[in-house]
Amino acid sequence: DAAHELRSPLAALQLQLQLVERAANDATRTEAVAELKAGLQRATHTVHQMLTLARLEPGASERVCAPVSLADVARGAVLEYTPLADARDIDLGLAACDEAAVITGDADALRILLANLLGNALRHTPASGQVDVACGVSNGQTYLDVADSGPGIPPAERERVFDRFYRGATTDQSGAGGGSGLGLAIVRAIAERHGAQVRLDDAPLGGLRVRVTFPAKDLAAASA
Repeated sequence: DAAHELRSPLAALQLQLQLVERAANDATRTEAVAELKAGLQRATHTVHQMLTLARLEPGASERVCAPVSLADVARGAVLEYTPLADARDIDLGLAACDEAAVITGDADALRILLANLLGNALRHTPASGQVDVACGVSNGQTYLDVADSGPGIPPAERERVFDRFYRGATTDQSGAGGGSGLGLAIVRAIAERHGAQVRLDDAPLGGLRVRVTFPAKDLAAASA
């Protein structure tokens, strides 16, 4: 599957390189080089996502568990992604940040989980849109939310988007643009390692809300 998915972006890179070589003037060459750089970034992102997913396979690595503040994870992610959101004219912020949202888990993996959710939300939210991150405790369970004002995901597709390399009907299937098709597969894999559930719903903002709900025992452990 991985080899098949890499064929398209590598073929696109070869084509983009040929366009650079054949450029007849500086303006055409500059445009071709920019396309080549973007293609390299997409291919690199896909490879990094594949490596992340491989590290999440059972037995691939030991899980390091410690108390993790989801509020700290959320604040760090918003700070990291704010320049990208600003560049795309998207309002990114913390809708709620409950300091009681503490679980026992792998902090690095949880940062990757939230990074993938934010990357997806910012990719699909149009300019002048909004992306909100929230964490808190509801009905004894700790949760982490990312909601956006994008086009959302049709209910019929909401289970399929967790499949590796799946891209929705409105996404470029060639791999030349958009995401790797691995972001939500990584989110689910990390969630499952923490005994958590991932749910996709309609967001109050009009787009998609992804909620990761952690077991109630984590709250008790954090309070002990």
